[in-house]
Amino acid sequence: MRSFADMNPAAVTVHLLLTACITIFCMEPLLLGISLLCAVTFYLVKNGGANRGFHLFALGVPALFALLNPLWNQHGTTVLFVLNDRAVTAEALCYGAVTGIRLAAVLYWFRIFSELTDSEKLFYLFRFLSPRIAMVLSMAIRNLTLYREQMKKIRQSQKALGLYREAHLIDDIRGGVRIFSVLLTWALENGIITANSMTARGYGTGRRSSYTTFRWHMRDAVLLGVSLVLAAVCIRSAAAGAMHWEFYPVCDAPPHGLLWFAGVGAYLLLSLLPLIYEGKEALTWHRLRSRI
Repeated sequence: MRSFADMNPAAVTVHLLLTACITIFCMEPLLLGISLLCAVTFYLVKNGGANRGFHLFALGVPALFALLNPLWNQHGTTVLFVLNDRAVTAEALCYGAVTGIRLAAVLYWFRIFSELTDSEKLFYLFRFLSPRIAMVLSMAIRNLTLYREQMKKIRQSQKALGLYREAHLIDDIRGGVRIFSVLLTWALENGIITANSMTARGYGTGRRSSYTTFRWHMRDAVLLGVSLVLAAVCIRSAAAGAMHWEFYPVCDAPPHGLLWFAGVGAYLLLSLLPLIYEGKEALTWHRLRSRI
């Protein structure tokens, strides 16, 4: 069964970037709610209940912004209550909540992008722009995971040697410095080994070919074309002011005309494309298995 991640990286990247960019530059609460809901649903479909810490942080951002924004922003006419001679307004509360929802949705979309894109796909995406930039990005992403795993191994070995004492601040600081020193030494050695390996394999002597061949198929072209069309409808609606909300001095929603429905509906379909593809593939796989 093919998943959304198995599609051409260029089509997947364009779709996710369009979805995230529209979320960044739009303040329509319904559109942002759709973006967050679709991103969370797709993330759960791909990862299940893993990374609970990320969920708690991302979903707590709207509540945090809604609480903090009225503390330093006194704009608005609907005063809910007064706290330490500062008026807490409903408009500031709404603006903070909407901003938090927007940030949480963007965090989810970029987290999805990072999990669907590996170093080989990044090299494929940036090789025409700059092979050197593509190589640096692919190695950076690889090294982040590699260094994290190595740090865990070093910490576990230090604890096994008895170099830590429980609930001791000074010992924790010394242990952290020791782990950083060991990791830095290992990183330098690993960098030298990597450089020698790249030299031995002829890096820089000719045109670098991609290890994995990402071919374009009809489904990739359909995804790219549909994403561009739906994004164009959203951008047209936003440019016409159909999704422009005013929060100060009072919350003023744009009129729900044809452009508003077109923009919100197009973005709903744009956000649902990964889920639609995953659902279609799952149904196809279930139908084929039932025929066996």
